[in-house]
Amino acid sequence: MLKLEKKYHSFYFPEPRRIPMKILLLACFLFFAGTNRSSAATYRDTASHISFEYDDTQWEPMNKKTVEQDTVVNLQRKVADKEGDTTYFSRISIVRDDVSKIKKVKESKLPKLQAYQSHAVEFLRGQRFDILSSEVKSLAGIPQGAFEILARQRDFGLTFQQVGFLEKDTAYLVTATVRTNKFPEYQSELKKIFDSLKVNP
Repeated sequence: MLKLEKKYHSFYFPEPRRIPMKILLLACFLFFAGTNRSSAATYRDTASHISFEYDDTQWEPMNKKTVEQDTVVNLQRKVADKEGDTTYFSRISIVRDDVSKIKKVKESKLPKLQAYQSHAVEFLRGQRFDILSSEVKSLAGIPQGAFEILARQRDFGLTFQQVGFLEKDTAYLVTATVRTNKFPEYQSELKKIFDSLKVNP
């Protein structure tokens, strides 16, 4: 009788089989790939002919004029960053500037791009920005050369990452504005956006 019971139990409760390691690794990869999805989209600004790639699960187009008529908020993060009782949507804007009207740039002995970079740094300092870095930037989509300025606005707790370049007498400034405490978290996203910048014919 005891032998029969042992056979009965061994039939319905077999020892578990070992799953090959390759299958386990594949299952883990598929799981984590599914939970970290991002979607690449292309933003095209018809006025400046500038385009760049962005993750449309995190950002959305938001074309609206700000107080400065030449400034357009082109892209805005979908979720606001909260700090105390205030909220702020990280944003990316494109600004055009007429270089021919800037006296210091016209009179400078420096190359035009370098002279405009110096002007941009001076302007930010006048707006109570601490300049963290200002350097030449090499971008595949901007063959004529560009510069990048990283600055922190001391009054509002904002960090600016700005890429500028020239097309004849027009300067283009593409600026990301992020809460300073969120900048490290968004830095990899911003790098992808700036690295994909290009001017379309």
